[in-house]
Amino acid sequence: MVTIKLLAVLKGFAPNDGCVELEHTPGMTIADALAATNIAEANVKYSVMVGNRRKKAEDALEDGDIVTVMPLLAGG
Repeated sequence: MVTIKLLAVLKGFAPNDGCVELEHTPGMTIADALAATNIAEANVKYSVMVGNRRKKAEDALEDGDIVTVMPLLAGG
């Protein structure tokens, strides 16, 4: 099982208050997992963390991983 947690303004792009659980498949990448959400429609830049480490979309996932997706902040 892989869990995706969308935070802040991204929560609305997935059911269950931004939390999605997927069955893990061999070779599954972060991009594959994020395809189960509507995050592509967000038009928001974001950072992806797995196990408190920043990851890229092409990185592979392991069974039991929790993928946390946070919007990037800007300000002055």
